[in-house]
Amino acid sequence: MPKNVVIATVVIVVLVLAGWYFIGSKKYSTPQAPAKVSQTPAPVAASPTSSATDGAIVTEDKNAVQISSSGFSPKSIAIKVGETVTWMNNDNTNHTVYSAGHPTHLTYPPLNLGTIKPGRQVSLEFPKAGTYQYHDHLNPSLTGSVTVK
Repeated sequence: MPKNVVIATVVIVVLVLAGWYFIGSKKYSTPQAPAKVSQTPAPVAASPTSSATDGAIVTEDKNAVQISSSGFSPKSIAIKVGETVTWMNNDNTNHTVYSAGHPTHLTYPPLNLGTIKPGRQVSLEFPKAGTYQYHDHLNPSLTGSVTVK
């Protein structure tokens, strides 16, 4: 085999392996960094400077969305500008809340709240009017929306 063919083959193999490595390493990463969310058992208290908080389920919230294996309940919720929605995971498995546009989640990046562990909750304040659609990235057939008036 000529020397040039061997070199070209080695270069192609290296490029293919490098491409496979970079694509594979990004395959499982979150497309948008979620708002700061932790899974510590602290009371939920949204503030104007904080877009999301998380903690153990503390109290019923009029703007609460329950998450179970059958989906979000209520599936659609209407709130006023500046109010906060709290997603509560009442299931025994992890769920996520990500903005529409699966799998890119680019429609409303602040809504990319990440994983909510069983028995935990995550809250998000909505400062602008609009309709914000979301889904559970782990089960994209589970969808919901927040209408802010």
